[in-house]
Amino acid sequence: MIQSRRRVLAGLLALAAAGPALAAGKKSVEVAKVFPYLENYLKLPAAERSRFTLAYYLQRDGRPAAGVKGALVQGEVRTPLAVNAAGRVSPLPTLAQIKARAMVEFDVPENTRFSMSLAIEPLMRPAAELSAAELALAVTQAAKGTKKAAGLMGVAMPAITAVHFKGAAGGQAIDANGRATALPVVSGAPVFEPAKYSNARTVRFSRAPTQMSLGPAKA
Repeated sequence: MIQSRRRVLAGLLALAAAGPALAAGKKSVEVAKVFPYLENYLKLPAAERSRFTLAYYLQRDGRPAAGVKGALVQGEVRTPLAVNAAGRVSPLPTLAQIKARAMVEFDVPENTRFSMSLAIEPLMRPAAELSAAELALAVTQAAKGTKKAAGLMGVAMPAITAVHFKGAAGGQAIDANGRATALPVVSGAPVFEPAKYSNARTVRFSRAPTQMSLGPAKA
């Protein structure tokens, strides 16, 4: 559930205040309200956001809004949106769509209430074994990039120092000699903090994580 999902940029965005309807019986909201911070992220040079991304999870009635259909609407152009089983929305709008004040149209009654949670995630495919060096690079880049993207609000953001592995089991940091050190567990997820495992070559799990997120080591 999204309520238990680790959030790096804290809080929920209420989507109750919708803009004018684009179609009868459907809910529409300007993209900037649905995807906060995305414009700032997309304005970062590509080289400064090559290892991390923003992920948005739609929730309705306290649960992932799995299967909700929608579209990004810019004039006559409609780009279908999908919400997966975890509530993650894709594809994300482009910078051009945000600047053009495109709308998000959901195929639900206009009075439907949603919330959206935002996570910062490494651009790596979850697996039972991952490169510690690659994870460390994602942490470093995200720490710098999110502060820059957040502007003045970045001062109040918690520092990104670790990767959290939701759904993983038996997390260990493995060094060059094959020695294994168990990873701490926070809110049910193993946590890898690169600064504390500088000799680690890989991070290994008994079961591959279902989601990886970047944030402070502790909640």
